[in-house]
Amino acid sequence: MEQRSNVLQLKYNEYKQTMEDLQSKIIELGNDKDEHKVVLSTLKSADSGRKCYRMIGGALVETDVKSTLPVLETKENNLANTISSMKVDLIKTAEEFEKWKKDNKIQVVRQ
Repeated sequence: MEQRSNVLQLKYNEYKQTMEDLQSKIIELGNDKDEHKVVLSTLKSADSGRKCYRMIGGALVETDVKSTLPVLETKENNLANTISSMKVDLIKTAEEFEKWKKDNKIQVVRQ
């Protein structure tokens, strides 16, 4: 009985940790997406020939607005797609967790 209890506790903790990790990553990527949106709105009103700087890896690279805009738009779209995908994964994991709790008759005891 003690062994089963430990196994169930480990599985419960694993589900909780997975959902917390997904939530924190979604928030982090959402913040990155918001930063991209601010930069894009600023650059769209700037002259296309104006020089600007981008961080690539750990290096600051000089480019112009015209060549930077498409890259930033692509990155913003990729971030949005990734966030959507992670939200679907989070919902799926939460549903699996609820089903698992129901199947194993898990009741959360608050201390």
